[in-house]
Amino acid sequence: MPRKPNVVVTKSNHLVEATYALSLAEQRLHLLALARVDSRVPLTVGICHTITLADVMEIYGVSRPQAYDLLCQVAHRLYARSVVIHGPFPHQPGIALIETRWVASIRYHDGHGALSIVFAPDILPFLSQLRERFTSYHLTSVASMTSGYAIRLYELLVQWREAGSRTVELVWLRERLQLGDKYPNIRDFKNRILQPAIEQINAHSDLWVKWEQHKRGRVIHALTFTFGQKAEQAPKLSSSSKPAKPKLTTEYIQKHAQPGESWEDARVRLQGLVDQGKTPA
Repeated sequence: MPRKPNVVVTKSNHLVEATYALSLAEQRLHLLALARVDSRVPLTVGICHTITLADVMEIYGVSRPQAYDLLCQVAHRLYARSVVIHGPFPHQPGIALIETRWVASIRYHDGHGALSIVFAPDILPFLSQLRERFTSYHLTSVASMTSGYAIRLYELLVQWREAGSRTVELVWLRERLQLGDKYPNIRDFKNRILQPAIEQINAHSDLWVKWEQHKRGRVIHALTFTFGQKAEQAPKLSSSSKPAKPKLTTEYIQKHAQPGESWEDARVRLQGLVDQGKTPA
């Protein structure tokens, strides 16, 4: 079987941590459209991102009828979906949150097995001209997953790939997944959402992941995920490689954070020092 191309998805961390719910098929179409965006350059309102039947079949390994359904029926459903993006926003400091559709329009190419997606204007600042606080990963890392929740959790973890661990409040995670009243019992949440997502990430992505729960009294209130690059997919070092740079673990960031500095600001500052080959004072 020919190897799938390493198409890269890049989005602002605001979008990674946004509140929304997309089915697996909607996620797949959405991510293919995101992979068409060059996050380094400006995006103008109305620009089209074209996806073909061949693209869908090649990346996801599905049949032509399945790919056709993704381009027609699924695209129609994606058009109706919305997302809530949580502030604060550097480009709009007075706005607390933004609720918008993902897609402004979809253009179907008659007889060509293709469609073009136009992202909504309020989405564009979170996709283009990204210089910091963004997340990138290869679409092949999630292409074989069969759970939309697994894709979401993968993104929330790979966002912190340098730290190698992430602790989230259970209420926060449920809100980001837009679960509403679904699976209120923690056992159902773990059996239907969490454990299948972990299994999918371990089976299909470039990450391994473990998790543990935290309780207040008898109630689980938070989850900690520990994760890293799978050994067989880690880049090999040549004999002339430079000394390894310090890993930005949670402990390292906490140790070197300055008084009054937020965790994220400390991470960005320390990452800049690491990239320059410097060490914190």
